[in-house]
Amino acid sequence: MHKLMKWWIFIKERFEPASHFTMIIVFLLVHVLIAKSILRIEINNFSVFLLFIGTSAFYFKLRLYDEVKDFELDQVINPTRPLPRGLLNHRDMYLGMVICILLEASIFATQGQDSFKSIVITILYSLIMYKEFFIKEKIRPHLTTYAILHTIVTSFLSIAIFSFLSKESFIRLIVTKECLYFALANWLLFNIFEFGRKTFAISEERQNVDTYSSLFGKTGAVILVISQALMAHLLVINILPSESKILYWTHSLLFFLLLSTSFCYIKTNQIKAAKNYRLMSSAYIIIFYLTLAVALWY
Repeated sequence: MHKLMKWWIFIKERFEPASHFTMIIVFLLVHVLIAKSILRIEINNFSVFLLFIGTSAFYFKLRLYDEVKDFELDQVINPTRPLPRGLLNHRDMYLGMVICILLEASIFATQGQDSFKSIVITILYSLIMYKEFFIKEKIRPHLTTYAILHTIVTSFLSIAIFSFLSKESFIRLIVTKECLYFALANWLLFNIFEFGRKTFAISEERQNVDTYSSLFGKTGAVILVISQALMAHLLVINILPSESKILYWTHSLLFFLLLSTSFCYIKTNQIKAAKNYRLMSSAYIIIFYLTLAVALWY
């Protein structure tokens, strides 16, 4: 089989284009709207296209990191994944990482030194994250700590994106309330996705595989997700004009839907309820960005 075909199979299985590119588009859309309507930055459409490519490369690289980091475990519990079954090898993963990093750095460099330095900071954190902070044996057993130290890379990327759009330095942007609050909100939103996708009905749990529901119980796992949703909402409403009432209504409805699916999951042992909860947790991030985009647009 041709190598390009193998990569396409890998992408379909581990970086499903429709869902991932939808998330990246709405993620970038909100950054662009914040830059235009709140930071008062003029946006060049071609630059946004380049930013989409650079951001996609960054998230794809994170997937490659995960494939290598989880290889030993996947050989045992997920042997049909591309790397364990031999579709691609470690050398392919490393080559993909290098290409993505070069692409990210090149694209962000088009907007000047500050933009380039910002993505370098983000890339360096992602590499430390890839090396599991050089304390793999200590951090791996702590599922929640492990997760939040990884998802925070999205906050670094968020600041780098604002640097790309504004040509301002990473340090200056991180002390700008709107940029900092939204970067932190992104971290919380990706926590919702992470916590939600690893929460299951009792009958779905696998032996010797830690999940949030196995560690904290169904209620504890839900509390983790709800807490992230509340904090993300509080951060975002503090960067929008007070007259943006549409955000309060849409986010209230969104939060109610999350609560409803969470309640059904807690009260039943049904696999269907657990699947609906995971689906809502995954969709929450996209719907959150879309409602925020509507509020910024109007």
